[in-house]
Amino acid sequence: MMKKYVLATVLLGGFIGTLFLAAKYLGVEPDRLNYEYFPDMARNFAYKAQSPNPFFRNGRTEQRPVEGAIARGFMPLHYGLSEEEAKRAGRELRNPFKSDSTANLERGKRVYEIYCGTCHGAAGDGKGLVVQHGYPAPPSLLLENARAIEDGRMFYIITYGFKNMPAYGSQVAHDDRWYVINFIRQLQENQQ
Repeated sequence: MMKKYVLATVLLGGFIGTLFLAAKYLGVEPDRLNYEYFPDMARNFAYKAQSPNPFFRNGRTEQRPVEGAIARGFMPLHYGLSEEEAKRAGRELRNPFKSDSTANLERGKRVYEIYCGTCHGAAGDGKGLVVQHGYPAPPSLLLENARAIEDGRMFYIITYGFKNMPAYGSQVAHDDRWYVINFIRQLQENQQ
């Protein structure tokens, strides 16, 4: 057993000594360019996006995404625009975020104030600022029928819109829609 440790120590010492000798004879000097192996790994030729590129079959640098690829930060929803699809979303979608998390509720409140409060009002009663200036009043989020809407269906409505409510899927991020739903549920609980 002791012979293995001695042998390992000798081999390691020899390897380290070889590195020092190689550095001395290969000229490792910090203020001078040293030897470089495989420089193409660090410095390669960069093609501009619209320039020709001989490495691809179609000769173009800019390539189409692979079939089925999803853009970063984009969460696709596979629902159509119909009442049946809204009901299906209500059955299938579940809120992945805790409703008792202070950080989630604060984020939901902030997003609600920016996007929802203008119509639905700060209290969720449907008396927002635009309603006071002639826009048709949305239903109160505090009524029993609004409380009965499943989280998944509410997510669908925020994403695709419903009746007079425009779609907010392109303005409100995927996770923020769930945070808003948690905040709306808190508003509803506070009104009981």
